Amino acid sequence: MTRSSVPETPDMDTMRRELAALRAERDEAMQARTTLEADLARATEQATTARTRASRAVIRAEARAMAARMGAVEPADVVRLVDLSAVTLADDGTPQGLDAIMQAVRDNRAYLFTTPQPASGAAIGTTASGPAPRAGDPAPFDARTAGTRDVKAAANAAGLRWPVAT
Repeated sequence: MTRSSVPETPDMDTMRRELAALRAERDEAMQARTTLEADLARATEQATTARTRASRAVIRAEARAMAARMGAVEPADVVRLVDLSAVTLADDGTPQGLDAIMQAVRDNRAYLFTTPQPASGAAIGTTASGPAPRAGDPAPFDARTAGTRDVKAAANAAGLRWPVAT
């Protein structure tokens, strides 16, 4: 065996420096991992808080809309008085348990509600009204231009006696 075939071993000082560098690199990686885990926990907590706030806002909005449909005088006041903690959102976003709570409020606190008024034609999408005037209908009565005979005929048509006896 010749000296050129045997690999040269580094001295102990070089090995110690490399070991110290590797340990420092390991410590930095562990510190970065700890920081990333803390950031992940914080982000998860913020996402959960945001999801909870959004769910509560959706439930309150649905409760306000339901109170208005049920004829609440002031739907926002009804929502403030109701405990909505038992209401949950389903996967499709519909509130579960809100119907029973709102019906209980209507039964127990009837003074907060009025009878719902029927929606107007514009609100429900129909503009149906009375029949249109026909072409042969007489013109409306104008007392300023009517003569005595016209006044007597209009009074008779309305079921009144003319002239009135005094």
